[in-house]
Amino acid sequence: MSGEREDLWQALLRSGEAVVTDEDYEHGYKREVRQDLQQYVTFRVSGEVYGLAIHEIEEISKVFQTTHVPRTADFLLGIGNVRGRIMPVIDLARRLRLRPVERGRAARVLIVHFNDEPYGLVVDEVMDVIRIPPEAMEDKPGGLTGARAEYIRALGRTGRDLVIILHLPALLDAKDFVKATVYEEGRT
Repeated sequence: MSGEREDLWQALLRSGEAVVTDEDYEHGYKREVRQDLQQYVTFRVSGEVYGLAIHEIEEISKVFQTTHVPRTADFLLGIGNVRGRIMPVIDLARRLRLRPVERGRAARVLIVHFNDEPYGLVVDEVMDVIRIPPEAMEDKPGGLTGARAEYIRALGRTGRDLVIILHLPALLDAKDFVKATVYEEGRT
């Protein structure tokens, strides 16, 4: 075990990175901790990686039963009850106009709070909590237009990967929840 520890120490020294030793701490070395890093919960929807700021998510739950509500948009699975709290439950793949995939055991419901109301967002898998520095955040591309673009707040880079940061107010716009009804003579 001590051989492994020595090899790791030597590798760190050879890397050229600044290595802090116990002596440095004794002489007043202070480790700088960035305060500007934002935390995001990342999740997968139809094979794509998305994120929401951690402060926007109240709870992560297993998928629960919902009751269908007539004349609502196709992305609204229905209403659900979590410990006595009634909330609309949204299929995020349908809301983002993505090709839905069959959900497995990893599917979860992100419970978010918006305008003093709880909402459930069904995702295929919750992946991780990551920190993204401001310099790794990019505005959504100007060429990205259409209904799906309004749901994107920014793009975050984590190494080589890209995380699509969602814009919760646009996702939960109440006017979109009611299905537009076409009335024909003799039908409703």
